[in-house]
Formats: sequence, C-alpha cells, structure tokens
Amino acid sequence: MSKPLKQTSQAGFTLVELAIVMIIIGLLIAGVLKGQELIGNARVTSTVAQIKAIDAAVSTFKDTYAALPGDMTTPTTRLPACAAAPCSNAGNGDGKLANIPATAPTAAQEGFAFFPQLAAADLITGISPAAGSVAFGVNFPAAKIDNSGFFAGSAATAADLTNAIGTLGSPSGLYLSLVATVANVTAAAASEGLTPSQASRIDTKLDDGSPGTGSVVAVGTAGAALGNCGTAGAGGVYATLDSTNQCALYVRIQG
Repeated sequence: MSKPLKQTSQAGFTLVELAIVMIIIGLLIAGVLKGQELIGNARVTSTVAQIKAIDAAVSTFKDTYAALPGDMTTPTTRLPACAAAPCSNAGNGDGKLANIPATAPTAAQEGFAFFPQLAAADLITGISPAAGSVAFGVNFPAAKIDNSGFFAGSAATAADLTNAIGTLGSPSGLYLSLVATVANVTAAAASEGLTPSQASRIDTKLDDGSPGTGSVVAVGTAGAALGNCGTAGAGGVYATLDSTNQCALYVRIQG
C-alpha cells in the first residue's frame, strides 16, 4: 500500500511585508536624491565663495602693490617666488589685462600671469604655476563645480564678451570667465561646464538672477535661444529644466 504524498507549504511575502519593503526602497531613493541635491547646492555655494575670494584677493593685491595682478611691470622684484614664468611675465601697467574675457590668454599675455601672481602674493591657493599650461589647477584655478574653472580678462566693449546673452550697456571692467576649459568660452553651448540651473543659482547669489543683465552674464552659442542657456533681456530666464552642461558665465569683479 503506497503512502500518501507529504504536502509542503511554501511561505511567501504578505502584502504588508511587500509594502514595508517598497517604503524602505522609496526612503532610500529619496535619501540618495536629497543627498545629491545637497552636494550640488554645496558646490554652487563653494563656487560663489571662490569668486568672492578671488575678488577680495585682487583688492588686497591692488592695495598692497598699487598694481593689477598680471599687469604689474616688475613682478620679479616685487613678488616673492616669482622668478619663473608665468609669474615673472611683466605687464604694461595700464590697469587692465591685455586679453579679453571671451578669449583664452596666451602664455605671453597678462591674463596668464594673473593667478600665478596672486598665488605668489599668498592671496589664493589651488594652483601650481608652470610655464605654458592651460590646465585648471596649474595656472588657472578649478571651480568647485565639476568640469569648470576660471580665467580672467578685461572688457572694453560688448564685443569683448562674445556670445553673451543680452546686450550689455556698460560691459567694461575686469571679468572672470567660468568655463569648462580655458579655451572653451566661445565653444558650442552643449560643451560648456555649467548646467542652466547651476548658472542660475550662481547668478542669483551674486547678482540679479537674469542671464542677460547685470554683473553676471551667461554665455550661449545662439546668444538668446531658450533651450540653449537662457533668454536675453530684463525678463530673461535660465533654461533650468535642461540638465545639459551648456552654460558659461562672465562675472565682473572689482566693481
């Protein structure tokens, strides 16, 4: 006589248990997203602090040496540890940088010595000067936002701010160009270093939050098209729904 088959029960997850697991997964995802948002905000805040620190360093340099960094006529005799290029590059003393904000400075231009001379005066950190290098972290400081950094130039007319969004009434002055690479400020918008959201937050913290007006001006290939970096004019806005790295900024410092 055959024995009856033994039935085994298979335990499964109840709806309550599945609901708890889903809630935990949701909380973990929310925590990751919130963490990414906090990191992004911290990078924007740190980049704004960098810009303010550079501005303050230039003011201190001018007060101490009665000269603009990069434009100093006798840097080797006035600055410590400034015997080698590019720090040793002598300027013409006209109170401005020879290169414009829209064009990367060449090794012989005043803008190439701008940050090395600030570093020689012990007013900034984050660079290790070396002749000829256009890498961020060498002669030009890297920004706290990924894939971006700074170079400096002087503008006299709106033409010196190529691809600026909007028409600037009084563009003359000393500018920091916040870009993906030193040579990239006039490149295709899709290859710039900042997203429209990052550019917007920097602009808002430093200026009026508009891409085409004020002392912080956005850069875009088409100059004004929404879907690029932003729109021009007093009512212009950044295209913050677009997450592409397609913005650069011109930031006027020293008043």
